[in-house]
Amino acid sequence: MSKRTRNLLIIVAALVVVVIIAVLSGHRGPAALSERTVKVAYTTFQTKLPESGVIQHPGTATVPTLVAGNIDQIYVRAGQYVGAGQLLASIDAPTLQSTAAGSQADFSSAVANIATSRVNEQNAKVQYQASVDTAKSALDEAQRVYEADVNLFKNKAIAKQQVDADKAKRDQAQVQYEQALAQLHLGAVSGYGQNSVQAAQAMAQKAQIVNSQNQQQLGFTRIVAPFSGVIQTIATNPSDPLRNVQSGDPVTTGQALFTMAQGNGFIVKAQVDEQDIINVRVGQQANVTGEDFPGQKLVGHVSMISPVAVKSADASSTAKQVLTTISLDRSPSYLKDGMTVDIDIVTVNLPHVIALPNAAIGKAGKKSFVYVVRRGKASKRTVVVGLMGDTQTVIKSGIGAGDIVIAATDPLLHDGSAVLPMPSGTNSPAP
Repeated sequence: MSKRTRNLLIIVAALVVVVIIAVLSGHRGPAALSERTVKVAYTTFQTKLPESGVIQHPGTATVPTLVAGNIDQIYVRAGQYVGAGQLLASIDAPTLQSTAAGSQADFSSAVANIATSRVNEQNAKVQYQASVDTAKSALDEAQRVYEADVNLFKNKAIAKQQVDADKAKRDQAQVQYEQALAQLHLGAVSGYGQNSVQAAQAMAQKAQIVNSQNQQQLGFTRIVAPFSGVIQTIATNPSDPLRNVQSGDPVTTGQALFTMAQGNGFIVKAQVDEQDIINVRVGQQANVTGEDFPGQKLVGHVSMISPVAVKSADASSTAKQVLTTISLDRSPSYLKDGMTVDIDIVTVNLPHVIALPNAAIGKAGKKSFVYVVRRGKASKRTVVVGLMGDTQTVIKSGIGAGDIVIAATDPLLHDGSAVLPMPSGTNSPAP
């Protein structure tokens, strides 16, 4: 065989190999699609309403001075926690002290006078009763004499003039007895004179009213906490605003002396848009974060929803907002009244459900579907969907825990497509 013939045979053989490779390649089908997948597992599905809010104490109040005078002593400092009724300050008011002492003495004297009047009244009653008894004895004697003379007259032992004179004495004794009874009754009604117990009790009641008012005014010199909470501020001296009031400084009636915050915890006040308030309920969890405490997350719960929607503070907005209060489960020391925070109100919280990324769910008419990977191929599954959040949707039926689902629908996918899975984890709660 010549060299030329051998070279020709080599070229032909190479062409045959190329043709065979091409034929074999044609029978392999399209290349597998690389797709990210998620492994289905039960999870907690949440939807959250983002809002902004302000850290506040549950309630604040101004504690004023109710009487004029001079500061005697300040017993607390700003930032101090105090209990309800705890003494905060005292006011020196000598005139009030003198007046209260005088009215207390007057009241005590009036009370003592009741006992004296009771003795006097009893003595007067005895005297009136003695007069009645004397008049009754005189009447009985006059009646006896008259009756005896009537019998003597019948026997013609005495003249009629004597009987008439005895009758007149009996009638006079009867009048005197009736007058004594009337005086006794009248004395009981009137209290037996101006020094009666009734009059003394009236004077004591009047003295008690005056004394109670004066003692109340004196009590106002002791300034106490109206509730348990934190002292936020102490008034400054009007003539020296760089220092707080102190012993000896004058104060006037109604002057604010302290501001107090109720309790020792914090709440968050948020304005929720009127269109979103339908999803907010008392008791829902709320997560609080803020730039002033980076890396920290505080948990609270919706504690109050205002019954009134008010116009937004934003002048350019026509929407209305509803004041919503969130009580924090704990109040760390780094929180300060007035801080601005971010809030996520958990409006839906479904534990132990199957949820998939929204991108994994496709639509075919009114039906929803996903692609499940089995033995390297995509299997199209019809699913029934439930609630949908910003990133995830609840799956009611059609797939189960352990299934491998393609994380995002791909227009190149169809039922039976070869798939090269690229795991991206398991389904997780929506942020």
